[in-house]
Amino acid sequence: MIDMSLEIFDRFLAAYTMGTHMLFTYWAIALPIFIVTSEYLAYRRNDPIYLAIAKRWSIVLAVLFAVGSASGAAIAVEFITAWYKWMYVVSQVDMLPFDIEVIAFFSEVIFLALYLYGWNRMSRVAHMVTGLLVGLGTAASAVLIILVNSWMNTPVGFDVVQFSQTGQITGVNPLATLLPPIASAEVPMGLAGAYFVGFGSLAGYFAFRLLRGGKAREYYSRGLKLSVYLVALDAIFLAWAGDNAGKALYSLQPLKSATLEGLIQTTSKAPMALGPLSIPGLLSLLVSWPPKVNAVVLGYSSFSPSVQDPLQWLAHSSYDVMAIIGILGALVFWVLGVAMLRRPGGKIATVLGLDRPAERKLPLYASFLMGWLQLVAWESGWVAAETAREPFAISGPMVQVGGQYTIQAGMLTSQAFNGSPEILPIGIAIIATLTLAVPGALYVLKRLFRNREITVDIEDSRGLLVEMTQTGGSS
Repeated sequence: MIDMSLEIFDRFLAAYTMGTHMLFTYWAIALPIFIVTSEYLAYRRNDPIYLAIAKRWSIVLAVLFAVGSASGAAIAVEFITAWYKWMYVVSQVDMLPFDIEVIAFFSEVIFLALYLYGWNRMSRVAHMVTGLLVGLGTAASAVLIILVNSWMNTPVGFDVVQFSQTGQITGVNPLATLLPPIASAEVPMGLAGAYFVGFGSLAGYFAFRLLRGGKAREYYSRGLKLSVYLVALDAIFLAWAGDNAGKALYSLQPLKSATLEGLIQTTSKAPMALGPLSIPGLLSLLVSWPPKVNAVVLGYSSFSPSVQDPLQWLAHSSYDVMAIIGILGALVFWVLGVAMLRRPGGKIATVLGLDRPAERKLPLYASFLMGWLQLVAWESGWVAAETAREPFAISGPMVQVGGQYTIQAGMLTSQAFNGSPEILPIGIAIIATLTLAVPGALYVLKRLFRNREITVDIEDSRGLLVEMTQTGGSS
């Protein structure tokens, strides 16, 4: 009973800490691109408003980066305490991505400091390159962490079958862990999703401020247009990444694919179910290559009950939430992006407010709603991805036994947790710390900008542009 209670606590601890950390990761990945793009437009058009946007949001990036780093450190403590059995295997086989991630993290810190310090101390090009290197570092960190997750889903770099049978770690090849097979799906999906949620959240924020009215409307209007253009562009990348992920997942992890899609019976012309909507043959079409509407897709009926996910309902429901919100968001932002670019005329466009999408209420409400709903999709996608791997912490190859498939898993989740009561005070301390992280970050940002008028920042930016022009691009 104690072990069961501790297992539930460790699972809750992992879900809570990583779910909280995910609130900061997409900002660190998306904001550098948004900021540098705004800075480039400021120099290209000699526009102080875009420069003010870049300068103000670089402060936001610094605060969120600091708090996100702290939450990441808390997760590191959790790994070596609550999940030390899993971490032991990682330390013997899959430590290389973590080691490289430390280098990527320090590069982020260094270049972010240089970017913040170098506003009027570097040339324009050098400063923008520094900002892009911040974005490269955060993206590299994300990729390396995703590689570890991919390794858990499709473990390589050691003999996972022998480990599952004897507990002995043999045939270790650390370099192989940098190329786990499912990474070809997880890496593009992770990056595309982070950019989409980041740019979408920005669009939601700027739309909210425009709906409230008040001063500096041009500041918020330009911020909205830039974020909508970026999220609409990324939606193309995300659409490809999603299609690629579906095919790769079914090819490499058909059990996880069945879990996410909610497919119970193996069947041809398998339907795609999204909430109450079921489209016959669409799942077969999407997971097969070349696409075939009558392709046979493995469902739960083809797998041994011992490897079926006890949290299948949660994984499938979360996946549906992510997919529905993501698809709706992509469609809305594509329409808004085109409308802002081309300003369509006609009665329908006028009724929908697409003739002036940055001024009319309906497009602004759509931007606000779809922008912030992407955060729900982001968290739901993470829940779906992690719960769909159950009951395994480290999966393994699929083999057929007695007419059904089973998984020769490296480690069950029930084998990976810390069963000692000593984990309780550590876990409670981590939870308490992270509970304060989100409101603490918002409080700090509110204090930083409370007496910092946007109009003053625009005038300061105007003076900086003049100074840069007179000194040939640097002060």
